[in-house]
Amino acid sequence: MKKNSFSFGYPKDVSNIDLKYDYFLNFNIKDKIRDLYDLLIRRTYYKNYYKKFFKKQKYKIDLVLPAKGFSDLARKKKLNSIKNINRSKILNIGCGNGIDIISWIKFKPSFIEAIDLMNYSQSWNKIEKYLKKKNIQTKVSFKQKNIININQKKKFDFIVSDAVFEHLNEFDKCIRICSKLLKKNGIIYASYGPLWYNYGGDHFSGRDKFINGFNHIILDKKKYLNYFNKNFRSIKHEIKFHGSGGLFVAKNLFSKLRGQDYINIFKKYNLKVKFLAVEFCPLGYELIKNKGIKNKIFLKNKNINIEDCYLKSHIIYLQKK
Repeated sequence: MKKNSFSFGYPKDVSNIDLKYDYFLNFNIKDKIRDLYDLLIRRTYYKNYYKKFFKKQKYKIDLVLPAKGFSDLARKKKLNSIKNINRSKILNIGCGNGIDIISWIKFKPSFIEAIDLMNYSQSWNKIEKYLKKKNIQTKVSFKQKNIININQKKKFDFIVSDAVFEHLNEFDKCIRICSKLLKKNGIIYASYGPLWYNYGGDHFSGRDKFINGFNHIILDKKKYLNYFNKNFRSIKHEIKFHGSGGLFVAKNLFSKLRGQDYINIFKKYNLKVKFLAVEFCPLGYELIKNKGIKNKIFLKNKNINIEDCYLKSHIIYLQKK
């Protein structure tokens, strides 16, 4: 892969300081209307339409979505319906610029600890000043930290994470730590995907051509590195336009698990699924119809089934027993 000075945990600040905060602090009327439409019409329709798409998954699926249809606000309201967030303590894993912290504050937790492997100090400082200006009572602490190194004597009512679990290459260890950090009857909310065997499961393949969407599980190491080097541009470009996708490839930060594997690990650490929505991937579903692509996938990946190629994401709520 192309040589660069980047490493996760390095001190350089990668903040996006142009983010606007008021939108996240206030409930947007468009979001409310869309969520009502999703709840009354789209979710019911897709649950019936896609109910036969995931027969090979050996776990209960409560909702199937083609993509989106379960907004950020709806996800947080779902969590609040399972366990009241008011006056709670929250650990946010993989907070990034920290913008999502503001939408959690709407539910009035007493404390949020937000951690990330990367340095977003400028953005975090700006958010702290914004919260102080708005006289927000929720205490917020931002830290550049790996979940593995967190003080395990701490206890939280909630652990929340978006688009992070698929990047934990020590996933089993991380979930064991999360279970220790969680109070009894505490809740983990997480969304993660695309899953590894899905179209673009490396957050990189397919960005050049649709036909290359499964390159990460088809190509041998040398050919994949050539493909990566050809399409990787710069660290700045990756962070700004691709959600750091190429950087995850460079550092091999992937769990490389199937949907069933995640569920098995959660069960191992006494985390019970309270609700699970899955996102269906139309791109993966279409490309897997190509017999040449399909044969290459299953020649190299004996441990998967066809559904793993179009099961894009999990949106999950887990309760500690």
